[in-house]
Amino acid sequence: MRFFSRAALMVLVALTLQQAARAAPFPQLLPDAGNFELTIREDPSSSLPRGPACGGEAGLTLACRAFVVTLKNAGSRTVHLSRIACQEPVVTFEMQESNSSSGWWPISQVSRPLCTPWIYENLRLRPGESTEYRSRLVAQNRPPDDFAPVAQRSYTIRAEWWLWGCTENREGADCLAPLQVMKPNSWGGAPTGDVEIQRPVEVISKTIEVSSPALPDLGRLQLGFEISLGSETAAAELRKRLGARCAGDPGTSVECTVFHYAIRNLSDRPVRNGRFTCSDDSIMPEYRTDDGEWKKLESRLQACTANVYFETPILPGHTAEGVFTLGTLAPEFDTSPLYSAGKYELRFHFESSACWASPDGSFCIRQPKEQITAVSNVVTISATAFNASGNPAK
Repeated sequence: MRFFSRAALMVLVALTLQQAARAAPFPQLLPDAGNFELTIREDPSSSLPRGPACGGEAGLTLACRAFVVTLKNAGSRTVHLSRIACQEPVVTFEMQESNSSSGWWPISQVSRPLCTPWIYENLRLRPGESTEYRSRLVAQNRPPDDFAPVAQRSYTIRAEWWLWGCTENREGADCLAPLQVMKPNSWGGAPTGDVEIQRPVEVISKTIEVSSPALPDLGRLQLGFEISLGSETAAAELRKRLGARCAGDPGTSVECTVFHYAIRNLSDRPVRNGRFTCSDDSIMPEYRTDDGEWKKLESRLQACTANVYFETPILPGHTAEGVFTLGTLAPEFDTSPLYSAGKYELRFHFESSACWASPDGSFCIRQPKEQITAVSNVVTISATAFNASGNPAK
């Protein structure tokens, strides 16, 4: 994930509500979620700032629209809610997604607070009283998850609010003071045996239906693709990670030669280019045979235990770069035709999986009509023989 996980955030906030010692009586905590009501509505007249992600066409999408989430104490007891005053409430926006294991997919979550000092807020809600949270679905302190709601269609969305706090034992008593014992910015690790972690009460709103409009055609992708030999520093680091396979090779065989790729954004709009970690075929190598023909390396069958799709933002005029060996490209290629010592010419086919992105590159806003297919420059290597055992060739 590109931001603080919900589980880690739960520990972060819960640690602000800890017991000073196990021997002390723990104050009564919050009632269950059924004692709260949560509603969400769109706020079309909102004056909230759009932030760096929501300029231009991105600002037209559902991802950048503003909403109001209202939390009501529907129980019969007065409650106290605690949070770091300079942090937004821990509210997650979700959209209904049938392909998700839970049926829901997060749109955005609140980031870990970077503000200081950590001063705790004590919000007292009597029965029937409410508090509101206003935000755009994507905001400066609320980065998007993997897929933002930007495609032209209707969406079912909801909000989830995590609450920490306690219930008044008697009218006007401050039940939070014994919990808020941690000094601001003082904690820095996992809970110890003398710490009680309070789990949050997770309140989920009723759903609403909202739509994202169609965006105009944003033109054609303009991406350049170049290959070169990796720097000595990058090559040494990658060969170290390869372990035994290239342990006895100083990087002079084709198998252990480290290549550097550069995907250049030549357009005036940000893009995000995606790749799979296991089954990716966006970079395909081929070599020139003795008769002058170009021949593709065959890919080996392999089992994918975790095939993750990830996207890299590329701003206008910027470059996405990386290093690889032929053996580390995904899918894995059979490099045995290149084991012998000799002079080799190689080139690489590149096929993009890119989208037009928000101004800061944080999420996709529209797919282009066509992807880029390109062939790199030719790289010539004078290689030593490679011994597949990992020992120096003799």
